[in-house]
Amino acid sequence: MRAFLALEVPRPDREKIRKIIGKFQDRQLPIKWVEFENLHITVKFLGEIDENKKSGITASLKELCGFFPPFKACLSGLGCFPSPRNPRVLWVGVNLGEDKMRLLANDLENLLAKHGVLREDKLFHPHLTFGRIKAYCKIDDILDQEFTGDPFTVDSLVLFKSQLRPEGPCYEVLEKFPLG
Repeated sequence: MRAFLALEVPRPDREKIRKIIGKFQDRQLPIKWVEFENLHITVKFLGEIDENKKSGITASLKELCGFFPPFKACLSGLGCFPSPRNPRVLWVGVNLGEDKMRLLANDLENLLAKHGVLREDKLFHPHLTFGRIKAYCKIDDILDQEFTGDPFTVDSLVLFKSQLRPEGPCYEVLEKFPLG
């Protein structure tokens, strides 16, 4: 099964993101917008894992998350990867809790490497993806939008199963791991 670990974002913030998407959806831009229910902050993509590996991973995640305290977070600002001249991904940034998310991601990298999950080759940049750009288009007017979310408490890490479908990915919560 294809899986990843993520942090959930409160509904009011997702509603604000949906409003930004709504402003640009009718423009026929070559952008695949992320569905409302799929908006989250990915902390670690696991790739394909089998059921035998899953049980060992979940046991380790329970232990790690039990020692990692809940923290405050807040989404703010829009950006893109890799650059505005060659945009591929549109994202909302994190301005509060970014350091804690990086610590969590680092702890997860170390833990999951012991279970044979490949390490990321780049530094973790906390963000929420809201659009994937399929062909070059100007996004200046999108990036000029203001976005400031409301502070929220991150109190769990979520293991999601991801099924790729022609109409877009479908995510299913497999397990939540409370922090603290």
